[in-house]
Amino acid sequence: MPKLIAFLREFLVSLALLSGACLGAESTELHVRDFGAIPNDQLSDTAAIQKAIEAAIEQKAERLIFEPGTYRLLEVVSVTGYGHDNYLVINGARDLELLGATDTAGMPATRLERAITLNNDSKPPIQLRIHDAKGLALRNFILSNDPPMGSTARVVAVDKENDTVTVEVLPSLPAYDGMRAASAHAWEQDSGTLKRFGARPSEATLTIGLNVQAYWSVVPNSDGRLLKMTGQGFSDYLEPGDLVSWHHKSSDAFNQIEMMYSEDVVLENINLPNVSNAGILAGYNRNVTLRQMRFMPENGNLAVGGRDGVHFSNTAGELLVEDCYFKGLRMDPLVIRKSFGVIKEVKSDREIVIETNLKPAGKIPAGDALRFWIGAEPQDRNVAKVETIGEKRYLYRVEGGLPDGVASGDVISFQTYTLDRGIIRDCVFEGNFGSAIVNFEENVIIEDCIFRDNSYQIKLGANYVSGAFARNIVFRNNLCEDVSWVDIARRGQPAILLIHSLNRYFENPMYNQHIEIYGNTFKNPHGYPDAVAIDVRNATNVHIFNNVYEGFEQSVAVDKKSTRAIRVDD
Repeated sequence: MPKLIAFLREFLVSLALLSGACLGAESTELHVRDFGAIPNDQLSDTAAIQKAIEAAIEQKAERLIFEPGTYRLLEVVSVTGYGHDNYLVINGARDLELLGATDTAGMPATRLERAITLNNDSKPPIQLRIHDAKGLALRNFILSNDPPMGSTARVVAVDKENDTVTVEVLPSLPAYDGMRAASAHAWEQDSGTLKRFGARPSEATLTIGLNVQAYWSVVPNSDGRLLKMTGQGFSDYLEPGDLVSWHHKSSDAFNQIEMMYSEDVVLENINLPNVSNAGILAGYNRNVTLRQMRFMPENGNLAVGGRDGVHFSNTAGELLVEDCYFKGLRMDPLVIRKSFGVIKEVKSDREIVIETNLKPAGKIPAGDALRFWIGAEPQDRNVAKVETIGEKRYLYRVEGGLPDGVASGDVISFQTYTLDRGIIRDCVFEGNFGSAIVNFEENVIIEDCIFRDNSYQIKLGANYVSGAFARNIVFRNNLCEDVSWVDIARRGQPAILLIHSLNRYFENPMYNQHIEIYGNTFKNPHGYPDAVAIDVRNATNVHIFNNVYEGFEQSVAVDKKSTRAIRVDD
């Protein structure tokens, strides 16, 4: 019977493709069922869906429709330009909508399920690649893994003398002997909130980092549902009844979704209950909307994944993140960053050699600007010409001459990849072991959001290697409660909202600029007596007013050595 069904599928695909070729028409609407993708039949739908996508792009269809149910992605496929290690690829789409179904509550009812073999070496390819798309929309999908790439268990015994913890894995969640416990953390048994047992990153969780060597052992005669951990210090932090979650990997897995070099893309009503590495890596895109995107654990799991939720890198145009939900991420739910270029040589008063990881650095259009981060204020210069001279190295000639004082070792950023406007609105960030938002960009409004039970600070400003700086920022009408008890920035003072720079290329810069913080409510992060709501460093022209503070001995801290023109009117 399975062979017959597979034969019928291939027949339907051939018939659909032949019909399209014979008609010579551009159909405005295609259905994946016509290409052999049938939900809930337990057979693989990978090849059929990929054929449907490619047909929709080739025929310039307006819509590709999926029925409700689960589509199984059992194997990878070959896609020109991407080799064989792909699940689904959308390459070169124009004005195309992939439309899933919804249930009676409006939630997505079409599930694309990547079937994997789970072990410590599992590294399944990216589930969905989006490349060179314009006017693309994805609506009403659940993108998941079977089994999930992480698990949750309840602590049943703690032997502090022998440093052994025994847990019972929750029903339907994976467990196996030797399972790595990467990105492991504990949740309070009664409240379901993150358990808090330290203010420094290395102390504040069970396992953290890229090379975790903590592994579970199956307890004999337990049908594989009881696991124990010995010698990793877990017993110092756990009590019977606590809940523990972990991931089989942290960063050495592929991301779930990758979106690159695309424009005018909308992801709407999308659920990601479990992800490998980051949920979405989005680089070099223009005009992106995320609406009703949900990172929401399911089936009793407490964590979605071991790394970031959405990582925007070098985004241009407009960015809208609206009505989204982020829970159970073991790093930062939302990151908005851009790349620096390092000046390696000043060749003349108009020419410099730059080294950068920015992939399209050799194709910056003439007339676009480089921003030089030197002096009291950064200075922009338009590009006259760019030439690739080696791996990651480029020769730039600028109009009007270089700014005074430019030298080898200074850094620039590429205004080609800068937001005209970013809005983060009506989102909820809760139960994440990381910074709810990390923003290195400018022209961003964060409004009407809820931040609850997240371990790190909301951070505005450059990190150790990446930039640039937070400029023209509004943070308003947000609720921040019971958050940021871990001093991830290692400043020695917990804070909810942190404006700063940790970048290695600067010493006490003041480049974070024109920031307004008003109309927010800040509630005490776990009762640290020296905690502040807002910590301001490396900034100029910051105005803080009309906020409400509950439980703080000091509401705002300003570092006078690295700031100027800071107004606090609360």
